Amino acid sequence: MPRKAFVTDLQEAILDFHHERIFNLSFGSEDGSITFRYARTDATVAEATVQALVPDVGNYPTSHTYMVYTTSENVPASVNSALEAAGGFDGLRVTAMLTQIANLLDQATAGSSQRPIGTEADFMEVDGSDPEAGLDEDDSDTGFDGGWSPESTSYQLSDMKSDTDNFAARHPAVTREINRRRGVDLRQAKQAGFRVSHLGGLINNAEGCIVMLSCRVWKLGISEEAMRAWDLQPNQYFVLIIRYTDGYRNLDQLVESETSPSTKTIETRVALCSRYKLSKDEALSVFASFKTKEQQKYKSVVPHEKASSLEKGLYPLFIARPLDELMNDRLVALIKYRMTMGLGWAGAEDFYTDHQGMDSNHSDGINDKYWMEPFAPNVASLPRIIMADHLQRSIQKNLSFPLVAMQFALRHLVRCTEFCLVCHCRVETTFEALKPYVCSKPLCLYQYMALGFGPSIEHEIMSQPHVVDLLISFCYVSALSQKLKSLPDGMSLCVPLPNLAPCRQSACGRLNAPLPVPETAGKHSGEKESNYENITDAHNQSKRRAKFDQEHMEFILPPQEKKIFPGNWISFIFGHHVTYHCRVNEVLSPTVRLGPPVICAFPSDTPLHQRESRVGHGLSVRTASPSLSNAQSAPTPTTKSSASSTGTLKYPEIEFIVYDQNFDDLTWSEKQNSVGMLLETLPSVAEMKDYLQSETGKAPSLHTWSDRISPAALGVLRWIIASNRSCIVQVDSIDGGSRAPEERVSGMPDWMQFRFAQGAPDKEQRFIQSVQNVTRGSKYPTLFAWHGSPLYNWHSIVREGLHFQDTAHGRAYGHGVYHSTNVLTSLGYTGLGYTGRGPVGVYWPHSHLKITQAIALNEIVNAPKQFVSNNPHLVVAQLDWIQTRYLFVKPDEIGPKICDDGPSETYQQDPAYTPKGSWDRTIAIPITAVSKSRRTLSKSLENGKKVKISHDPSSESGAMLSDATDIEDLRVLGSDEDLDFDEDIDLKTGCRPEDPKTKFIPGSLDLDTLPLLQPPTYATPFGSKVLQRELKATLKAQESHPAHELGWYINPELVTNVYQWIVELHSFETDLPLARDMESKNLQSIVMEIRFGQDYPISPPFVRIVRPRFVSFMQGGGGHVTAGGALCMELLTNTGWSAVSNIESVLLQVRLAISSTEPRPARLESGPVRDYGVGEAVEAYIRACHRHGWEVPKDFRSNHLA
Repeated sequence: MPRKAFVTDLQEAILDFHHERIFNLSFGSEDGSITFRYARTDATVAEATVQALVPDVGNYPTSHTYMVYTTSENVPASVNSALEAAGGFDGLRVTAMLTQIANLLDQATAGSSQRPIGTEADFMEVDGSDPEAGLDEDDSDTGFDGGWSPESTSYQLSDMKSDTDNFAARHPAVTREINRRRGVDLRQAKQAGFRVSHLGGLINNAEGCIVMLSCRVWKLGISEEAMRAWDLQPNQYFVLIIRYTDGYRNLDQLVESETSPSTKTIETRVALCSRYKLSKDEALSVFASFKTKEQQKYKSVVPHEKASSLEKGLYPLFIARPLDELMNDRLVALIKYRMTMGLGWAGAEDFYTDHQGMDSNHSDGINDKYWMEPFAPNVASLPRIIMADHLQRSIQKNLSFPLVAMQFALRHLVRCTEFCLVCHCRVETTFEALKPYVCSKPLCLYQYMALGFGPSIEHEIMSQPHVVDLLISFCYVSALSQKLKSLPDGMSLCVPLPNLAPCRQSACGRLNAPLPVPETAGKHSGEKESNYENITDAHNQSKRRAKFDQEHMEFILPPQEKKIFPGNWISFIFGHHVTYHCRVNEVLSPTVRLGPPVICAFPSDTPLHQRESRVGHGLSVRTASPSLSNAQSAPTPTTKSSASSTGTLKYPEIEFIVYDQNFDDLTWSEKQNSVGMLLETLPSVAEMKDYLQSETGKAPSLHTWSDRISPAALGVLRWIIASNRSCIVQVDSIDGGSRAPEERVSGMPDWMQFRFAQGAPDKEQRFIQSVQNVTRGSKYPTLFAWHGSPLYNWHSIVREGLHFQDTAHGRAYGHGVYHSTNVLTSLGYTGLGYTGRGPVGVYWPHSHLKITQAIALNEIVNAPKQFVSNNPHLVVAQLDWIQTRYLFVKPDEIGPKICDDGPSETYQQDPAYTPKGSWDRTIAIPITAVSKSRRTLSKSLENGKKVKISHDPSSESGAMLSDATDIEDLRVLGSDEDLDFDEDIDLKTGCRPEDPKTKFIPGSLDLDTLPLLQPPTYATPFGSKVLQRELKATLKAQESHPAHELGWYINPELVTNVYQWIVELHSFETDLPLARDMESKNLQSIVMEIRFGQDYPISPPFVRIVRPRFVSFMQGGGGHVTAGGALCMELLTNTGWSAVSNIESVLLQVRLAISSTEPRPARLESGPVRDYGVGEAVEAYIRACHRHGWEVPKDFRSNHLA
């Protein structure tokens, strides 16, 4: 896996690479970036901070390039010149690249009497290399000697034309054969049950053409519980998008080209869509290769919308990114293994994992295990469309790559819980899960968290605050009880030493002491031994001293004390039972300025069930709220400093510790204590939700609340949410009312309810099959019963499911999962009155729910005679006979009050096994508790008879409705005779010259009528090289796609300076107010000017509207257009820009922003068409940046104003 190889190489370099002038080698802030310091030992040159960026990590380690630059100000000009003129270090591993950079900088900074530093000697003569050696062949004719002039006339647009532009005209027979084979491939996909569509010039084999295969979600055999957990809707389409970068290639050609990974001829993406095909804008958006904060905003907003409210467009797919990486990195290689060695998918995947980079042409000596398909009983219930395998055809001829790719994608979608989301290896677990996760490798967990593969904690907090509260509460009690079975290892969490970190009073009544380890815990596998003889010395080394200025929240460090750095978190006790946790905001030695404190205070006489976070010492500070007014205050206890009337001790001396311990290095017991301590520092879920809602105008993120939530606490919170393998949906609302009355069980007043589903995605189908096989013809095929367990067990239950691997309370009635139809019996096992070790009745201090008990209501196959025991308990050993349906939690008496609304439609229960709820009342179970395929409603008719109505999910409204197939998609599936070369079709775009789908006429813009900025006079070799590549790639994309689908146009004849482009946006959706305004003013396009600064691509381009003028935001306009015509987008500022962004994607983002109707649509000003002035856009851009807190690029005014 390329990204894994890059991360591994860099990690090894950090540990093992040594060079006398390279220091502080580490991961950069961008994905695929490296940062280090270069400093000469002779101190003749100021040290330089160097950044190396791999724009496309997916090509590592074979065909990647590096962008290398320095962010330091006071470095010799020779350093900047050397890095700019250097090549891309193509295909070098990390250590080799670092060695070459070090040698390059050594030459550039080598001061001597013969060549003093800073002279204009030929610094590029390093190891006798040619200064042009790093350039591509197409870029070698740039016309500069040591520098590129923006006025250079040697830049020829003919260099950008592909050799294959006229291929179809010159080789009609070859084109006819390509069309024939493509038709065969796509018709096979159609016959397999998939919808087929395309974009671009597929018929004439244009470059960049796109093929899409799609299938309705309801056809995939995914259970209702899995669809709810994965946020899928039955009527959505799962779409596979294949982009052929160099024209259509069949499967044989792709397998043959796999031996040359530097030649990437296809890219694939997966998506969810409301139609069977994506629009051009949507297709480009899924292929965008960069991640900006604007995109993160899009991702964070879309999931919050109800799928039913979106009439068209894309939907977020929970597994899109891991599946995209898997298919792009491995699919062709896996197909090759299967075809050459006769392996199945599982064998090919195992062989790939074990033999990455090895030649597969010779299968001699290959282990027999690769031909043995793993036992997978769960796949038997999957539909044929998932189980079909096109590569197993007896005749290995004319195999369809789109069909094979779609079958592979569906295999990993439907069976996603069987594979690790990072390394894609099969997950070896002893339990089934409803949600996918990572394997047990620490590196996989680190990448899962670092790369953002997991669920959005912000989305979970905003949409289901009760569920987040529940998960934190379960984890907290389990940590205090030393019952956590898995821990957030491998996440590089920096925590305070647990034995020194002030922790809360334990269940045993001791303050600031670790909890005793339960007798049943013993030594956990992998637990580190503690050397208690040396523990005092370790504690003393970790403790630091400083004087504390309480009024200004500052430390004054003694001269000999170790340094503290901004961003560090510290912890200390000040006063009586008051613990401070603070972020270091600024260090002005010896003064350390702290952020607002997170304060935990427990008076010794506070009962366990009433402990709260409090603010001590009269400080008016925030504890867990973004608003200071919400802070609580307590009387200031007497300290030596305040009691001293002499004033000799102005600032008291305190001891503090830093969050500098690696969580992975702690013992098992210390890790549990550390998790509990970190959770105590978190604000309440309600306060986190309030903070996220207050973050207007940008993507809400808890990362920005950096002075309230430590990185370690945020990491633990993310781990808690991401590692939850069950589907939990709150039924009751935050105010105690009924959020979903038709899903609520009545007869359990004052208990909060959650829908609760567990097991593999096909667990429901196996349960239904068990019901049909065991209770065929029975009036009451299933029964409901309670299962109780102590609170500290539920953190493991929601991750591993119900099983009977561990014995906690004995098994007097046999081995199995114990149930009871009486809630009081099961409550006896929840810890009520339980006096063993562990905090009974203790909950997470910031919990709104204040959970004291938890109990599950399960549906069971109604075959008591086949149970292990049916009296006095129901003991069930067959796990497929048990399906969890509800989770009930009992809040503390001071928690929210819950009403007891009942459903209008109920499930008929067996009178002999009817569960009893509170006060010995029979509970009423809603019909929605069981799957739709088994629901039978009994509705009374006027004559007293009853009718049974069965619900079939496939007949639901909308599920079977099919959108019409576009004519061009039918044409591409036509017979071989219909696929002959069309002489009337434009060879560049794949469309007829007069495209009826757009009124835009290319080349009609008069440049002399535009008020443009003065042409730039600056240029750098590196920036010019990058811009030439960008212009070439952008024009190539323009030539390969129909104008109405692309939506933008660049006239190459108007590009007289590579640092200044003129772009026209056109063909907007006709239902947009902007499109109607353009129609009324007889405008074909929106004219934009893109200006690139001399620091590009490190700094973003400047994009402004030239014509026409828009209605400003203050006057009710929208579209992200400022009053001066500049674009108000974080993407186009230093804050949101990424150096790996490409201009084609930027144009897509700009067009989407202008087309956006939120919060208001873009409108043109009334009256005649007018242009924006040259200077007003610059000033408007700066004002917008200052208003939103975005960073303005360096030298912005001087670059864009004469």
